[in-house]
Amino acid sequence: MGKVYAIIPSLGGNGKLPQRDLREIKGKSLVGIAISQAINSKEIDHVVVNTNNDEVQEIAKNHDVDVHNRLERFAKRDRLMEVDRLLAWQVEQLEDEGADIGTIAMLYPTSPLRTIEAINDTVREVTTKSYDSALTLYEDTRYLWKKDGDEVKPTNYDPHKRGPTQLEEWNQWVENKAVYAVDRDILVKQLCRLAGRISFVEMEMHRSININTPVDYELAKFIAEVDGASW
Repeated sequence: MGKVYAIIPSLGGNGKLPQRDLREIKGKSLVGIAISQAINSKEIDHVVVNTNNDEVQEIAKNHDVDVHNRLERFAKRDRLMEVDRLLAWQVEQLEDEGADIGTIAMLYPTSPLRTIEAINDTVREVTTKSYDSALTLYEDTRYLWKKDGDEVKPTNYDPHKRGPTQLEEWNQWVENKAVYAVDRDILVKQLCRLAGRISFVEMEMHRSININTPVDYELAKFIAEVDGASW
């Protein structure tokens, strides 16, 4: 079967929110939260942080988890399937060191409000239910539109047949970037974290914030206080 390895990729920050992964919620950095969640998951055997940021490396070492340096070619943010290729490369490096990997769980530091239960459930979709990959989603009942030249058009409903949103058959599910799990062979062969037979675990919308902007960060801090989140 192989072990379950959690891989936490971190570049430290982005253009909209510098030093993003080092920012704190309730006294703990975002990358530190992700590490603690992985450590406390009973489904995860080993935790690896992949980063090119010195401060992130120090946080990982303080948590006594493995740290691997991010290669420059995986730090561009402008390449197709960049993170998926990073995951496959990281698996190769770990196996060169003797790792016995069966399943990979990926946790972005930018989703601090996920629960350990969501991590466990997502991993089990792959390890015990024979799915090839799984992810966390939340249900979205909004009416969606897109620009079409100078006009706008609906993408998921007909305005002439509008019904109560809770009864619409088109209600969609949104990828929230909180938890991913994938079989090792599927990832390496297809270079994609979501392939083969894909399952999902539902998360609440308010726990599905993916922090990329200052507004996201402030909202996540507020929800963490109201919701009593702890790590």
